[in-house]
Amino acid sequence: MSKNVFYERPYEVKGVDKRFKQVLEPICEAHFSKNSYGFRPNRLVEHVIAAVSKYLQLSNLHYVIEFDIKGFFDNVNHSKLIRQMWTLGIRDKHLLGKIRRMLKATVKLLNGKQVYPRTGRPQGGIISPLLANIVLNELDHWVVSNWEENPVAYNYYINENGGKYNGYSAMSQTQLKEMYIVRYADYFRILNGLN
Repeated sequence: MSKNVFYERPYEVKGVDKRFKQVLEPICEAHFSKNSYGFRPNRLVEHVIAAVSKYLQLSNLHYVIEFDIKGFFDNVNHSKLIRQMWTLGIRDKHLLGKIRRMLKATVKLLNGKQVYPRTGRPQGGIISPLLANIVLNELDHWVVSNWEENPVAYNYYINENGGKYNGYSAMSQTQLKEMYIVRYADYFRILNGLN
């Protein structure tokens, strides 16, 4: 659905959204990446700025690659979202079925036309940011597992004298580079220390 098309959501859907969020948020929060800041309890834009500043100053990183996933909210795959919720530990089939029906619910446009969405999720709903974080959580963990917690970087390197060096020092001797992700909703930054 185009962002230029306006639609209205029935009031009762908003009430259902709130109840779903109350049930789902504590379960999901336990699994979300520490590098995700968008629309989460006790996490603000100021925390994103502080994280980026820390990586740039303390970790001696010099390059920032900024991303904005174009059309993210309009292209969320419903089946994949439900599978990701299952993976996070949300195993109540009745609840998952209701969420699937909510995602596929008819949207009434302001011109009176009704649309049946096949992908995407409604923007502006109470539960929408939580669903976005569920989808993007996989990206966060992929970046962390490949760079931040890479075995070369994660384990300390021991030299012939028995001294320990930071794992990233060992990583710099390979083709791998130090990288971190900081994400706010569908905007994220990769911080890198290219040599």
